[in-house]
Amino acid sequence: MDKYILLYGDKKPEDNICITNMFENTRQINLGWTDFEYNYNVKIIDEEIEKGVSQIIFSGLEIGWDKLVDYIKGKNIKVKVICNTNDSLLYYEYERNNFFRLLELSKEGKVDDIAFLRKGQYEVYKSLGYKCSYLMENYILDAAKKKEIKEENKTIDIGIYPLNYTWDKNIFNQLCIGKMLDSSNVNYNELDDRMTDFLTTMEIESKPDKIENINEDEIIKKIVKNDINVSLSFTEYFHPVFFISMEQGIPCIIGNTSDLFEDNEMLDKYIVTKAEDNPIVNAKLIEECLKNKQAIMEEYKKWKDEYNKLAEENKFKFLEK
Repeated sequence: MDKYILLYGDKKPEDNICITNMFENTRQINLGWTDFEYNYNVKIIDEEIEKGVSQIIFSGLEIGWDKLVDYIKGKNIKVKVICNTNDSLLYYEYERNNFFRLLELSKEGKVDDIAFLRKGQYEVYKSLGYKCSYLMENYILDAAKKKEIKEENKTIDIGIYPLNYTWDKNIFNQLCIGKMLDSSNVNYNELDDRMTDFLTTMEIESKPDKIENINEDEIIKKIVKNDINVSLSFTEYFHPVFFISMEQGIPCIIGNTSDLFEDNEMLDKYIVTKAEDNPIVNAKLIEECLKNKQAIMEEYKKWKDEYNKLAEENKFKFLEK
């Protein structure tokens, strides 16, 4: 396998939780807004080339990084990009401009491979003739970072920790779940005062539980307070809250936004909702999930052991291309 370095920025910290967990050789660079940032990034790239890397992987194509791609190709180094957006997110101008530029660079032969994190997206762009791969998202919790789970009591603590205050995070539909569950309390990442206003107006028992810094350790501290966690975005390609929660031993329900449980009927039934915007359906799913918690977590462990092997094989295929 060619020696590599994976470069990532700070624009999407929730992505970085998974990406730095999946890949051993990573380094943070700046977004390319100015010449100063470009020169800083070039210095890092030169240092890595001097160390003998023969392929450079970007986590996404952020603003100004197309110039870095041109610079690297001038040195005859392989360039790969892990796509950090979905077609649904092209609603945002920033996402759309960067994604279309990525496709242009691929057509020009300057990007040797684009890795997509959703199977359907990979199949679409492969059929259009782009050089691309399917990369299986993953996250493995270091045993040393595991914390004690809260003792069960009569109140059901529900953790809702969206990491961005955007439409695709489906925030208010998730908060409504607390209204449909008796003897429940919602612990939530207070990203905006409107969340608190909404919960107060709806008379939903809740406690703000703000995540000050989006990183692995902070999220672990939050999720262990709960009996179950909820991560029901409308669209997603990385699922850090889900994986951290499940690896910690606390069930977490997710939206129908992943390729994770296509071959596992039990986990698909109890973990994946088919109605992200229906709090009544999702409250019932939480009840069923908690009733079957032990069996679900045992099944998850068996599934995850096998998934880890497949994801690792998948990653090495991507690195070896």
